[in-house]
Amino acid sequence: MTLDYRVAQKKAHQTQFHRSQIGRAQRYIRLHLTEPLSLGRIAREARSSSYHFARLFHAYTGETPFEFLRRLRLTTALRMLEEDHNASVTEIALSIGYDTSAAFNKSFRKFLKMNPGDFRKLGKESQHDMIYDLSRPKLLKGIPMNLTTEFEPVTRSLTHYVFLEKHGPFAEVAPPLWNDLLPMLPQLDQEQISEYLGLSGIDKTKVGEETMIYQAGVALASEPGKLPNGMRHRAIKSGKYARFLLTGPYSHIWMAFDRILKTLADKKVELRPEFCIESYLNDPRVTPEDQLKTALLVPIT
Repeated sequence: MTLDYRVAQKKAHQTQFHRSQIGRAQRYIRLHLTEPLSLGRIAREARSSSYHFARLFHAYTGETPFEFLRRLRLTTALRMLEEDHNASVTEIALSIGYDTSAAFNKSFRKFLKMNPGDFRKLGKESQHDMIYDLSRPKLLKGIPMNLTTEFEPVTRSLTHYVFLEKHGPFAEVAPPLWNDLLPMLPQLDQEQISEYLGLSGIDKTKVGEETMIYQAGVALASEPGKLPNGMRHRAIKSGKYARFLLTGPYSHIWMAFDRILKTLADKKVELRPEFCIESYLNDPRVTPEDQLKTALLVPIT
C-alpha cells in the first residue's frame, strides 16, 4: 500500500467521520429544539470537543450550531403561525424555546424583516415560499458546483436493491445511515454487488420531516437470500431517468438535486413519482473529494 493511498484513505475516513458527527448534532438539536442548548452539550452528543466541533459544523453546513437552531425554531414558528390562527405569539414563542415573546419578536424581525403579524397577513403562496426558503440549509443558496448542465436520458433495468432506511432531512440522515450500512456489506456476496446506490423519496402518508425517506444500499446481480438483520430488499422497477453527473464532494448532492429539478421544470420535463437515485461511481476511500463522481438520476416519463 503506497503512502499516497494511505493518506487518501485516512482523509476520506476522516471526512466521513466528521459528517457523521454533524448529522448526530443536527438530529439532537431537532429533538431538543425547545430546550436551552449549550455548545458543550451539543458537541458531547456529537462526540467532539466544543472548539473543533464549532469549526467543523460551520465548515460543513455554512452556519454555526446556534444559527442552525435559530433557523429551525423560526421555521417551526412560521408553520405554527400559518396553521393555527388562534395561537398567540407568546404561546408560539414559549413553545419553541424562547424565554419571552420579546426575544422571539426581536429574532423574527432581525432575520425575516417583518413581525409575526405581518407574516400572518401574507397569502398562502408567499407564506409557503418563505417557509421553504428558511428551511433550506445555508449552503444551498449559492455554492459553485461541478454539475453537468444537460442531462442524458437513460433507461435502467430492474434492479435488486438491498438497503437500510431512515426518515428525515436527506442531508442529515444520509451520512450516518451509510456509516451503519458499510460494516454490514461484508456479510453479502461481494461478487453480487454491482452498484452503490442512495435513494431519496417522499412518503405522503407521513407528516413533517418524516415524509422524507432516504435509503442507503447496494444493487445486486440477482435476488438475495438471507440478509443481515435490519437490511431490506426491494426490486426497483425498470424505467427512464434523466442522468446528470456531479463531480465533487457528496455534500453537494442535495444542492445538485435542487438545481436539477429546477432545470427539468424549466425544460418542462415530466417526472415520474419514483425515488431519485444517486449512483456512486468511484471509491471515496481512495478518491480525493473534488474528484468524486456521482451520477444523479431523476425519474422521468
